[in-house]
Amino acid sequence: MKILNKVKSIGMAAVACMTLASCEVELLPLDTVILENYWTSKDDVESVVASCYADLCTSDVLTRMLVWGEVRSDNIVAGQQVSSAGNDLKHLLKGNIFETNSYCTWAGFYKAINECNTVERYAPMVQERDPNFTESDLMQSLSEVKAIRALCYFYLIRTFGNVPFTFTPSIDDSQNYIIPATKQELILDTLIMDLEASAKFAPVRYVEENKNSGRITRNAVYALLADMYLWRASNANIDPTQRNADYLQCVNYCDRIIESKIAEYKEDRYGSLKRQISKIIYADYGYPLIEEWAEADQSSGSGVTTKAYNLIFGKGHSFESLFELSFSSNEAAGGTTNGVIGDMYGNSSSSENGAYLAANEAMINGRLTSSTKYDYDNGTLFTAWDFRSQENFKWDESKSYNILKYVVDNMKVRCGATWEIQQNTPRSQNYANWIIYRLTDVMLMKAEAEVQIADYLQNYVPEEEEADTTAIDSTSEEPAGVKTRAPYYNEFTTAEEYYDDVFNIVCAIYFRACPQAKDNAKADCKPTRSSLTNKGLFDKFVEAERRRELMFEGKRYFDLLRRARRDGNTSYVAGLLSSKYENAKALGIKMAMIDFFYLPYAEDELDRNPLLEQNPAFDKEKKNELNI
Repeated sequence: MKILNKVKSIGMAAVACMTLASCEVELLPLDTVILENYWTSKDDVESVVASCYADLCTSDVLTRMLVWGEVRSDNIVAGQQVSSAGNDLKHLLKGNIFETNSYCTWAGFYKAINECNTVERYAPMVQERDPNFTESDLMQSLSEVKAIRALCYFYLIRTFGNVPFTFTPSIDDSQNYIIPATKQELILDTLIMDLEASAKFAPVRYVEENKNSGRITRNAVYALLADMYLWRASNANIDPTQRNADYLQCVNYCDRIIESKIAEYKEDRYGSLKRQISKIIYADYGYPLIEEWAEADQSSGSGVTTKAYNLIFGKGHSFESLFELSFSSNEAAGGTTNGVIGDMYGNSSSSENGAYLAANEAMINGRLTSSTKYDYDNGTLFTAWDFRSQENFKWDESKSYNILKYVVDNMKVRCGATWEIQQNTPRSQNYANWIIYRLTDVMLMKAEAEVQIADYLQNYVPEEEEADTTAIDSTSEEPAGVKTRAPYYNEFTTAEEYYDDVFNIVCAIYFRACPQAKDNAKADCKPTRSSLTNKGLFDKFVEAERRRELMFEGKRYFDLLRRARRDGNTSYVAGLLSSKYENAKALGIKMAMIDFFYLPYAEDELDRNPLLEQNPAFDKEKKNELNI
């Protein structure tokens, strides 16, 4: 594997670029500084920490964040320009996956991991040498690189399952980095313990607002921990009590983030949040979400400017963002465009001709104008009132549905009774930030976990026993001034209370995206609590909202795999995915295996590391049988 690289020097990044997790960092040649003589000052540490952030912004890593999290999902089909992408992407889209596929390589992630490991090894040495590099500086730097490292490993285990795992940097020829893959369960356990020990050293907030989403903060660490607990809990092979404890921990970390964002909104440090946040959503549901529309009248036919979309995906670094990778249109100042989005989703030159990828037409199979399309419960993904039916992609009766999210920076929609496609212009150069975690993602993690907790209370706790719904407090220090929900103690004791909270969370997000529907007399466009009569319906309720809200953000495929892990079988997820494949019958045989939902180890990695054992769904001996 690429972690075998015998790194004898460290790339430097300009300290000036440390203002945020910027993709504008220039790395100097790797052979410019001998490692042993490099770690002498605070600036040296900050330079390498900057390069750890920059590693996430490389085309190699960002492409895989997008491809691994979306391409094999039911959100995506081939775009009009897929032939320009090469055969590897076309094979993935068809479900024909080989170990020679370039998207099975993981070099960029292990490069970032190795740099993080190097900071952990050598930064303490600098603290002894440079009095300007204080103990608190050291602990903050370590908290940042540990979070970046954990994020990289989390992508790897969700994509490959078991992967090589080490916290030791690759430094010189004396080290042997031919290591076998570690079970993903052990990796998760280790990463969670590591993050929980370092979370309290991550900054609560920075003075510069963009840093609060462009750099690792305590909320970013909490979001990653919530995601990891949700993944770990979604394992049908472990004891229900342990699964429930992990779901409670997921809720615990989600609550910390939510409460801190509420406190930030109430404080309104710069006097701008009160104007951004939807007063209706906050008053009715208790969540400070950015208001979606800027005007109430669509009668002019010019459409409604979508405030939330434009702030979150157009401008970037919004109040709701917890961690995102930054790009910039200001090339004169060293800015870098986001070529990955331009190629995969599109830009101004591809506005009519499409890009490598397109939206699955099954998500809207006709213009949303008939009365049946107002019915929330009729099986369609979107109602005609949902702004996201136009924000995420462009419906076209004659062409593939071009993806608009991240591609357009200033969006207008015309929904409801006058649902009409607006001519939204893609960026001339794509400089969209790539969002890793944001507030609604966290809210929906919490909702998913609460559905499982409710099921546990109904089916695994004897009636005469009182369930312990205490989420274990894993850190010794909490954000100053943040109000907690009965100190991170989940106050619900019955399944119905949990289900009610799930309904409240989803409604907050749904009605932010459907502002006209909330007070409209047509009740069919609204979700109803009385229709959600069992756990299976709640699962689909949350899953559908996650799909609508987080579409094309690199989440959907991981959500589906997490569902299959939780179910202990692939039947539900395979049923969703098979509809997008022409060769569905043959793929159905392969999709019966959970291993098929991970990628195979790349052929080069198997040749380089004889201790790696190929994913059994892609074993060479079975290639002719399993791949078509």
